[in-house]
Amino acid sequence: MDWSDTSNILVRRGAGLIEAEMDGEIVGLHIGNGMCYGFNATATRTWQLIEQPRSFAEICAALAEEFEVDPATCEADVRDLLQDLSSDGIVIISESGDPR
Repeated sequence: MDWSDTSNILVRRGAGLIEAEMDGEIVGLHIGNGMCYGFNATATRTWQLIEQPRSFAEICAALAEEFEVDPATCEADVRDLLQDLSSDGIVIISESGDPR
């Protein structure tokens, strides 16, 4: 994945995560891999933002504003989160126009 043009990167939810909100954070069970996940506040908000597919740039802009964090730090942290979730099939990261 080429992360140089973040406006060209789309993020959407993958299938198979059964989730529940507990104390403002999400706890989920992925039915495909049997793993349980506990999302902190940032991961929970990211999950909420990708209820509909969004660009990586849109996600980071919203999070940087809401959490009052430096945009570069936000991008690095969100990229790490999304790559981890993608490797488990929880999110799907693609380039604009890519049908996957």
